[in-house]
Amino acid sequence: MHIIMSIIKSIKTLILPAIAFLSIHEIAAQQSDPPFLKYMNHPWVDSVMKTLTIDQQIAQCIWIAGYSNMDVSHEVEVSDIIRKYGVGGIVFFQGTAAKQAELTNYYQKISKVPLLISLDAEWGVGMRIENVDKFPYQMTLGAIQNDSLIYQFGKAVASQLKRLGIQMNFAPVLDINVNAQNPVINYRSFGENREKVTSKSIMYMKGLQDNGILATGKHFPGHGDTNVDSHLELPLINHSRTRLDSVELYPFRKLIGEGIGSIMVAHLNLPQLDTTTGLPSTLSHVIINDLLKNELGFRGLVVTDAMMMKAVTKYFKPGEADAKALEAGNDVAEFVTDVEATIRETRNYISSKKLTYDDMALKCRKVLALKYWSGLNMIQTIYKENIDNELSPMTSKVLIRELYANALTVLNNNQDILPVKNLKNIKIATIAINRRCLCTFQKRITDYYPADHFFIDPSDSAACNKLLKKLSEYNIVIAGVFGLDQRPNLGFGIKPGLNNFLEKLIVNNKTIITWFGSPYGIDKLKILRNANGLILAYQENEYTEDLSAQLVFGGIGARGLLPVTINDKWPSDFGIITPGNLRLQYGLPESVGMSSEILNTKIDSIVDAGLTAKAFPGCVVMAARKGVVVFLKAYGFQTYDNRIAVREDDIYDLASVTKISSTLAGLMLLNTEGKFSPDKTLGFYLPDFKKTNKGKIVMRDFLTHQAGLIPYIPFWKETIKKNGKFRHNIFDYQYDKKYSLEVAQGLYINKNYTKKMFNEIKKSPLGEKKYVYSDLTFIIAPEIIEKLAGEKWYDYVTDSIYKKIGAFEMGFNPYKKFPLSRIVPTEYDSLFRKQLLHGTVHDEAAAMLGGISGHAGLFSTANDLMKLMELYRRMGEYGGEQLIGKDVIKEYTRVQFPENNNRRGLGFDKPLLNNSELSQKDSYPAKSASPASFGHSGYTGTFVWVDPAYDITYVFLCNRVYPTRKNEELYNMNIRSQILQAIYDSIKK
Repeated sequence: MHIIMSIIKSIKTLILPAIAFLSIHEIAAQQSDPPFLKYMNHPWVDSVMKTLTIDQQIAQCIWIAGYSNMDVSHEVEVSDIIRKYGVGGIVFFQGTAAKQAELTNYYQKISKVPLLISLDAEWGVGMRIENVDKFPYQMTLGAIQNDSLIYQFGKAVASQLKRLGIQMNFAPVLDINVNAQNPVINYRSFGENREKVTSKSIMYMKGLQDNGILATGKHFPGHGDTNVDSHLELPLINHSRTRLDSVELYPFRKLIGEGIGSIMVAHLNLPQLDTTTGLPSTLSHVIINDLLKNELGFRGLVVTDAMMMKAVTKYFKPGEADAKALEAGNDVAEFVTDVEATIRETRNYISSKKLTYDDMALKCRKVLALKYWSGLNMIQTIYKENIDNELSPMTSKVLIRELYANALTVLNNNQDILPVKNLKNIKIATIAINRRCLCTFQKRITDYYPADHFFIDPSDSAACNKLLKKLSEYNIVIAGVFGLDQRPNLGFGIKPGLNNFLEKLIVNNKTIITWFGSPYGIDKLKILRNANGLILAYQENEYTEDLSAQLVFGGIGARGLLPVTINDKWPSDFGIITPGNLRLQYGLPESVGMSSEILNTKIDSIVDAGLTAKAFPGCVVMAARKGVVVFLKAYGFQTYDNRIAVREDDIYDLASVTKISSTLAGLMLLNTEGKFSPDKTLGFYLPDFKKTNKGKIVMRDFLTHQAGLIPYIPFWKETIKKNGKFRHNIFDYQYDKKYSLEVAQGLYINKNYTKKMFNEIKKSPLGEKKYVYSDLTFIIAPEIIEKLAGEKWYDYVTDSIYKKIGAFEMGFNPYKKFPLSRIVPTEYDSLFRKQLLHGTVHDEAAAMLGGISGHAGLFSTANDLMKLMELYRRMGEYGGEQLIGKDVIKEYTRVQFPENNNRRGLGFDKPLLNNSELSQKDSYPAKSASPASFGHSGYTGTFVWVDPAYDITYVFLCNRVYPTRKNEELYNMNIRSQILQAIYDSIKK
């Protein structure tokens, strides 16, 4: 004991010279110290050292495995080891966050010296812990060109680890994966390019260490070119020293220079470095002490790979390999299975002069200095409450999404098939290969185009042949290959029949293939070279499926470059860049500077209040910012009997939102083509109106609702007698050539009655020139469109806009195309049509025009209406095509006559002229709406608003008129405006 105390007493004076006595080569190698080294002689470290026997010092250098998914016997075993031997740390493996927090608290409580807790968290704690979002594999991250994202990734992982009470991460993997058949590293590597592996590893390391988590570079001296799993056997690497210097050792040398705190030594046999037969590098004094410490100048913590792996345990008795690892220069032996034997054998090494007391004291001091740097001098309780949610915060989800989005790599893009264009004239099918039901990939594609979806097991030849025959009907086939595997020993998950199916598919169809698996697996299927489009997603999960679909349609662009070589066609660093933000993107609020919590909480609260007050039976709310959909949610039911829940893709009667969504769209198109001007008169365009009191009024006055028109004409009332029956020769209950316009289910109107309606408009009186909202302009305007376009006005708008932007579920008379279960009913009309209006238009005048009018009658899903509003926000451009002139959109969306106290644009509604001076209650549409914003409301309860100043687009759909239009709670509660204000409120200042 006297000898031990003398060593402890003198260690303070010995340690500084030991650190300072470095060669010039070592100083050059380690330009930046590991962060904990400055605490080697800290008073806290000194104080702990004074209490430790030599056995306890050895124990500080022994770390054992811990699991939070095992039974109580494991917990008792770990507890006993901590109490009896005082091990220095625990390496946690599989389990749950709450249980691990509980165990960590307990183990720390019973330990004399605080325990260093570590974890293999290469892709975040989700690598080991259940119910935690997983970050991408390093191979996936290797495709990313923006390395600042890797730093953010490291920072986010550090945050996870701190929340879980962990001080050290066994990452990053520094191995350069130059062997496609590597069974143990492979997708865990950043790739095959030494510079890129190094730069990304540095960013990952700094993201960890800048935020208080020690990084561990592994697996020294380089595990990237092996074909044997070191968990099972000892891999042999027989490369020359020159090759090792230029490839395997390169990242280690660079990260040592950048101050990485720890290096993990692999179980490898490298005869060019150490000629001892069959000796694992973990046990090699030459590799650890001479190469790593002396030549490369590493002064941080040297940790073994798991000491239970067969590559090292196979040839040694219990404890012997662990002691030999410490003797070779490792500071810590981790995943030790026999602590007592390891302490005994290490003590024997000291007795036989293979190790000295000073050696062990230095190792122990490193461990204690690391503990002090990590804050373990002040143990803090890890609270279990809400831990799962806090380990997967919204910020992590946003980052994970961004990482995958930046990694997606396009390998083929023949004839610029990506992103898909010309939606108007194509028919698309999707196939989920190795799936049996609709997947996220296919669902997202549906948001862009109503494709037909198929599923196939490629080993079922009969089903394959049947499907291949069916696919001849389609212009483009988009296929996702699922069920793959990252591991080469499992053939990368390529199942029998896949090659044969893909050969027939690609030869006979224009195809876009998305490969949800390892890049190396692509080389196994030569036919993929011939795919028109080929996207490498690297991994299969909700993120990659969603984002790959968005890439196909230009919601996002491809930015990734291959981290490894696939073959001669696709070498490392290959990747085709494609444009993004051409169409809607679907993402998360935080990605565009908004708060999910505020957005979700406020909108949910407002809508729930509306549902409780029965302002409407259900609704759909959708919001986007900067072209990214950040909120889409369906609430309630289609009717108050609560039978059919509202779905996000339900189809609603838009009522007066029709005005800006159909008629105005047509006029702006014609204006862009130079065929229409708002400064020409109505009589100029429609000679029938020339001699009326409206003939000389310019269209600008009509479109701003200041032409003096009366608000509306109740045409339907003139068709009904006092006894409530229809007048003769106007309606019939059977369809024929004369009664060819369907007004409602089983009710048809004389096709000539339209002339009478227009005559009434012609004869209607005019008031003074001031703002009075009127439907009549938009009943008339389609006649102008038809005359100038030379075709049916709704066909013109449908073909020129709706189909081009992918709004295939926007149109008139939806009952002709969609099942009624998808169409939300409106009012029970007890006076005119005497039925529940379901699938036919609510507005009476539009109904009498056969359901097709410029003022009402359009139906749509929220998603398709959002596309149209985004076309307007983007100043007429969508899908990479300028559909409406930018100057035209700007002109139509500006206030035209403020001097006349008229807030309107051309067709568009605008905020109140003094909106900024008003309270939220009195403002319209919302207090925060900018003067540049525009939109429209609909009588059935619909509402759209676009604000270019804030890049906001908002859609609200409901059927507040069900079962009666007398229900005005939607207005009384100001629900639509409140939701819009909530969207503004969620923008982070």
